[in-house]
Amino acid sequence: MWVKNKSAWWPKWLFLAALFIALGCGPGRYGFSRYYAPNDDEAPFDKQAREYAYGVVAANPDDFDGQLIAWFGIVQSVRQTPDGRFALRLSHNKHKERHLCADEANSSCRVTVHFNSSGGFSALLKLNPEDLVPGLDKVQPGTLMRVFGYVRCRRDENDQMGCDYDEQGGILLDGVFYRQWPARYYVTTRAASSMRR
Repeated sequence: MWVKNKSAWWPKWLFLAALFIALGCGPGRYGFSRYYAPNDDEAPFDKQAREYAYGVVAANPDDFDGQLIAWFGIVQSVRQTPDGRFALRLSHNKHKERHLCADEANSSCRVTVHFNSSGGFSALLKLNPEDLVPGLDKVQPGTLMRVFGYVRCRRDENDQMGCDYDEQGGILLDGVFYRQWPARYYVTTRAASSMRR
């Protein structure tokens, strides 16, 4: 009789255990894993975009007109524009493929970018309401972002291509999507001395 009851609850227990593992040990909102994984909302943009080298785009932005660019950057400043979007000034920090981890568990891993910046750029974005709520998790200086956007280029009356730049001469992206990490949920390569590679 005991064996019969055991066979009845075993599949349910196995299912609940698998569900717990999937929810509790997955990368989650902030990507706690050894390697980067786009979330569901990000995936369609990730498939289309390319992470072009910052210097190549900065030298000839018109060559990338119409191409979706994906860059990681650390926010330097945020200001709202008259059209309701936000202008974010960011330092370009290249993503490190293998994230740094404090120990063997995926939950100890953090999205990692290089400490040294390639330069500055700006992005015009519509921020999600939850990312504007005052607190540690809002988009603010120090936040890491992955921005998907297009360079702002157009042809003039002489058929010459011209591109927009921010006030500091950096590339200006017209943003279509972003993902963000508050300061406590990512690290730079400077943390390598205290986190296992």
